[in-house]
Amino acid sequence: MARASKPVDLQNAHLSKEEYTKRKQAEQKLKGNDGLVYKPPKHLSNDEKKLYRFLVKELKESNILNNLDITILETTVDAIIKMQECKQLLDEHGLVITKIDGSLVRNPASIIYKDYNVIFNKCCMELGLSPSSRSKLAVLNVKNEQDNQDPLLQVLNGDVNG
Repeated sequence: MARASKPVDLQNAHLSKEEYTKRKQAEQKLKGNDGLVYKPPKHLSNDEKKLYRFLVKELKESNILNNLDITILETTVDAIIKMQECKQLLDEHGLVITKIDGSLVRNPASIIYKDYNVIFNKCCMELGLSPSSRSKLAVLNVKNEQDNQDPLLQVLNGDVNG
C-alpha cells in the first residue's frame, strides 16, 4: 500500500526550488474555498454548534480548513458529544452492570465510548487536534512564513515587481 502524500512543507525529501514552487502552487489550487466552513451547519443541535464553533475558531489561525472539511468537523463533533453521553452513563451506572440473574457484565456504554473514541482520534489526526499533528502544523506555518519572506520565492511567485 502506498503512503499518503505529505504537503510539500512537511516533506523530508530535497526538492529543487522549481519543484517546490510548482508543488506549492498545486497545493494552493487544491485547497479550495473556506466561505462555509466557519459557520456551523444548521442541522446541528445547539451543543453541537457550540462545539463546532470552538473547533473552527481554534483551527482558523492555522489556515488549513476549507469547505470540504465540514463533514469531518461534523463527525468530530458527533464523536465528542457521543463520548460525553457515554461518560455520563458510565458515571451514573458504572463500568459493570448487574443483569437480572445477578451476573455482572460490562456496561455497553463503555463499548460505545471506545468506538467513538477511535473515530475521534482519527478525526484529530486529520484536523490537527492532537499534539503531534499540531507540531506538524507549526512546522508548516513557520516554513510558510519563511517562504513569504524569501526574496527569490517572492519573485518566482510573482509577488514582487522586478
